[in-house]
Amino acid sequence: MRLPVGIPLIVRNVKITGPKGSVGVDLIFDTGSAFTALSWSLLKIIGYDPAVITERQEIVTANGVIEAPKLRVDSVVIGNVKAREVEVICHDIPELVEVRGLLGLSFLKHFRTVIDYKEGYLELS
Repeated sequence: MRLPVGIPLIVRNVKITGPKGSVGVDLIFDTGSAFTALSWSLLKIIGYDPAVITERQEIVTANGVIEAPKLRVDSVVIGNVKAREVEVICHDIPELVEVRGLLGLSFLKHFRTVIDYKEGYLELS
């Protein structure tokens, strides 16, 4: 699947599914992030309560090292590509006003990924 992208690489209408349903969100494509990061409110909407998740992942933020809840969402879908049981961390990133998180390597590892900045596309297969 080929998606048009710009800078920053924002992937539109990523479908995240949990035990209580699905929601479509915009995420920043981040090859430097080991995990896909989703906001607390988004995870609550689809049926997870980050406050009671016992597994934690240390992450480095602009404010230092923190521990974030880590869980697996049922699926992450972009267009016609789908990854099941994707590991995500729960972390609100305040400077990302128009997006709900980061699309990181925990999703990308399911696919062959090509980024062509010159032509302006992201390809997942």
